[in-house]
Amino acid sequence: MHSPSGACTWQSSGVRILLHTDLKVSVSDLFWHRDLGLLTKALRDLGHDAWLVIHPDFKTPSNTKNSAPPISQVPVIWAAPCDVRNPFWWQRHKPDLVILGLWTRPKYDPIRRAALSATSCIIERADSDGMRTASCGLRAYAQRRFDYFRDRSSSWPGWISLPAAGIYALVQILLSPLMEYRLWKTLRLISCLTLETPQSLRRWQDLARRIGADPVRMRFVPHPVQTHLFHAKSSVHKKNQTVSVGRWESYQKNLPALRQRLITYLADHPNWRSLVVGSGLPAQSGHSRIRYLPPQPPKKLARLMQESKIFLFSSRYESFCLAAAEAMSCGCRVLGPSGLDATRFYDGLTSGRKMAGNASRFFSPTRVAKEFLQAADPKSPCRRG
Repeated sequence: MHSPSGACTWQSSGVRILLHTDLKVSVSDLFWHRDLGLLTKALRDLGHDAWLVIHPDFKTPSNTKNSAPPISQVPVIWAAPCDVRNPFWWQRHKPDLVILGLWTRPKYDPIRRAALSATSCIIERADSDGMRTASCGLRAYAQRRFDYFRDRSSSWPGWISLPAAGIYALVQILLSPLMEYRLWKTLRLISCLTLETPQSLRRWQDLARRIGADPVRMRFVPHPVQTHLFHAKSSVHKKNQTVSVGRWESYQKNLPALRQRLITYLADHPNWRSLVVGSGLPAQSGHSRIRYLPPQPPKKLARLMQESKIFLFSSRYESFCLAAAEAMSCGCRVLGPSGLDATRFYDGLTSGRKMAGNASRFFSPTRVAKEFLQAADPKSPCRRG
């Protein structure tokens, strides 16, 4: 499909697509359940020559319990970090389209420039809600930077992490002009930027206008979900039950707020129960109708969501919340703190698209893969911009 001119017939099969994120993983822990992994397989199902480009992690022991297929049978190109920063490496693989999961971080510009030497079509997934500089709102940005640092320093004593987070937020505000300049240079290297919610898209477009970048080259494309597992089942009885999923050791996920909200809700609804699933939970909840469970395998987690009526999250900040998309695909109503992008997103889906029974189609990897191909098409407004 590759040609010297870089022209592609995007609706046909056989487009050569490389999907890359600058992460290291062990051979047995490939993330086929996540964004780029799901996209790679969906693009191959559509008949395209798609490959996940990833760095091997030789230091982390392989998960011997993982029943993954032999490495020769999976669509992976193992590359060293220096490879993806080398233009000749990309030229040798001759991609028609490159999809990057680099989160618009300027430090990855050498990868973007190297990929551009092989194709002019670079689509990047921005895994962010767009609060990248103080120009998005001083108070909101300061709070976000404070919460971000507190999340990363949650194991520190409070008397250290609190002032350190304040200092970090202040430094980030002062560095905003430099960050905007570096971000402007980065956005010039990307032909299309995809955002996970319409709320993120609007914030990114506003930021692009402020720094002199092109807002037309941005498009809303949600994260895909393993909809072969996470989908509503009419044969599964819905219980009066809420479910919440997260890494609860994280400051961001705000377990204390979730627990308080559940206690209040259950007091008003005596026939309901709640499940809280994930890492970082105490052994017992301390409440007779709140049950704590460790992380569950995807198939078991899907069953719990199919049995529940409400998915509840309590994050301090959340731009998408993959678990919420999985729960909505299983027929749950999604509720979260007011004011968050993720809450507005799922509220909008519930009210505007009549998602009952349709969420699994909306988040399906095949549909999302087609959205990426449409964004890559030279006729797309995203590309023409």
